[in-house]
Amino acid sequence: MQQPFPGVSILANRIQGQVSRISETGNLITDISVDQLNEAPRDESLTVKFGDHETFGLFPTEHGQPDATMVATVGISGYVEIEIVGIPLAEMLGIRVGEKVIVKW
Repeated sequence: MQQPFPGVSILANRIQGQVSRISETGNLITDISVDQLNEAPRDESLTVKFGDHETFGLFPTEHGQPDATMVATVGISGYVEIEIVGIPLAEMLGIRVGEKVIVKW
């Protein structure tokens, strides 16, 4: 199977990619396409791990989670995005472009 991005690795129940850019608000935008997760659950059995950090579930962009909650979202970019609600995640945690991201379920 051809990979959509050179750094994206797709295995059974696991996709590995990386942070491809940081949004203006400090959210992490990965190179993991939402389309690659069509078969994946959206509940807490799905984990998104990067560096020493992990979050559970995959939420819609308009998720309504409280401030200071770390969430992975189905971003409007079409890729998995990671944020801490109301806080610039990249700045707070020192995450940079190229950081490995693993989604598994």
